Amino acid sequence: MQCGHVWKKKIKCNWKLFWENFNECLHCPNIYPELVDLVPLCSRRIINKMDLPNWETHNDSIEKKHTGELKDGAETWSTDGSSQGRSIKNLSSEDLARGQLYASAWPSVFIAGYADHVRVVRVILLDAESIELTAEWLFEPETLNDPNYDIRNVIDFGTLVMEQDGRAYELNQMGLRAEPFKGAVLMPEEYLLKKPHDWIRS
Repeated sequence: MQCGHVWKKKIKCNWKLFWENFNECLHCPNIYPELVDLVPLCSRRIINKMDLPNWETHNDSIEKKHTGELKDGAETWSTDGSSQGRSIKNLSSEDLARGQLYASAWPSVFIAGYADHVRVVRVILLDAESIELTAEWLFEPETLNDPNYDIRNVIDFGTLVMEQDGRAYELNQMGLRAEPFKGAVLMPEEYLLKKPHDWIRS
């Protein structure tokens, strides 16, 4: 795949706050209205359909707010949800139906795969209270060379979500200084935060 666009942004937050935000969705409906529309599961403040008690009762549901897939008619992370007739060649029909897949490696990178592109986001520590994010959008050469494919459709949506993320990270960082902060309790929906916490402590 080839890089079609690079985006960089400095954000005033500790790198651990970045990963805490990334690993939970309690904040999603208040921060990302466009993302919640595209990924209806996020409206429920969860990132996996199995995150709620009795999830099995909805296991056969085709409602996107229960499946974790993109909304009906959407194919990828883009402003209009369209992959514009392009999809990565070796993806199966199951991959395409899922709509999104993530992999992360603390503390420095996550990779997001979609129908028509891959987004790689690197986290660079600048100091104790600031990071730099670098996002790269990767496309197959045929997609980049297609005059009918509007790359901005994908880039503008991803950038919007990352800008919304950045504001949330900075608010969280300021909140740590609002009063003497000694610790907190994780909510059940934040189970993914325990793994990086344990990793950092070890």
